[in-house]
Amino acid sequence: MQAGGPDSAAVSEAPSSGSEDSDCEPGPETDADAALTEEWARELLTGAGVVAPYEVHVESRAGVAGALSRVLAVTVCYESNGECRSMPLVVKLPPRDPFGRLFVAEAQFDTREILFYTELAPALNKLAEEALGPGSGLAIPKCVKARLPDEIGGDSELVLEDVTSVGYEAADFAEGLTEERARAALFAAARLHALSLALRDREGPLDERFDFLFPCERAAAGYLRLVRRGLPQLEAFLRGRQDCIEEAAAVSALSARAPSLLGTLLRPAEPAPLAHADFWSGNLLFREKDGVSECIALDWQMVSLGRPMDDVALLLLSSLTPEMRRAVGDNLIEEYGDRLELECARLGVASAGSTVRRALRPDWPRAALRALLLCAGSVDVALGEPRAERRLLEAVRDLHSEGVLALRPDSET
Repeated sequence: MQAGGPDSAAVSEAPSSGSEDSDCEPGPETDADAALTEEWARELLTGAGVVAPYEVHVESRAGVAGALSRVLAVTVCYESNGECRSMPLVVKLPPRDPFGRLFVAEAQFDTREILFYTELAPALNKLAEEALGPGSGLAIPKCVKARLPDEIGGDSELVLEDVTSVGYEAADFAEGLTEERARAALFAAARLHALSLALRDREGPLDERFDFLFPCERAAAGYLRLVRRGLPQLEAFLRGRQDCIEEAAAVSALSARAPSLLGTLLRPAEPAPLAHADFWSGNLLFREKDGVSECIALDWQMVSLGRPMDDVALLLLSSLTPEMRRAVGDNLIEEYGDRLELECARLGVASAGSTVRRALRPDWPRAALRALLLCAGSVDVALGEPRAERRLLEAVRDLHSEGVLALRPDSET
């Protein structure tokens, strides 16, 4: 559900259903790439601190091609100190087609994600370890190797640990998240938001140090594409149902008004923390450990200054069944707010946490409408799957009944 890439909603950084255990036997190369050579693997192992690896080879296990990247699941197998070992990895490369490469380069999607992993995440994790202790940083995969493009449209490379090898798995989008998994995702978001507020308190506005953050004007252009592509599809879907004529008319009116709404929907609010900005179940992985759900967030191409409610609203509207959202959505928002305030207090920015917490409820209409535009922009992900279609339909109905679809730009209120 990415504003910059309307066809990339289903792209995941973990395309494989599982990872090979330590095993040096070669397997089928289902999506091999010419760049993933033995020389590439040796360089990667050396960078990871492996001493004198030999009998090195690369196994490609799975792959997904999307508008923003090619995502390959590979295993580097090698011998070291007489033992056969393996390193399960996820490799993100630019799209193959020239138009896709140019689109990614112009919006800096690959550059932004690489710099998130190599500059922004390390700064946030360092602050977390200083304030909270080891292992208290962001819930993200470990970056093993990264290479920025050396020219516009050039090759880039991001190599991450494949966390499916330690039990993480993708959620079933059509089925929707359980309450426990939704809570785990929101707690992971609260850590991001709190850490960014703490880093901002220490160093000032984050976009001055990290100038690669997704700028509002770039986001607005992406959302405008969503409006022009997705809302007519959503309106046609609603008009095809006899019980949704009123909602279809509201979406039609929203289509005409949405371009002028973009400033209201995308403008950060002080104190401005980071937002993932594409926080839905397709960009999350989960595992259950000792009876507790854990969540890792993927796909950081759109990380930006924003409002925490943007991440919360998108998760609730896109990734929970209507029954689950109605039954526990308010409680999940309150629990998220509690966790955010707790994290901020532990990081020494209690005042900022309280300010953000107070804004959560008032910010729901704006954030929910923003989330609906993202969902509408990826409406083809839902169409054809009855459970996902119903979730989108019920979200539109609820937001219409709440008056959210009638939201006006700030300049008109």
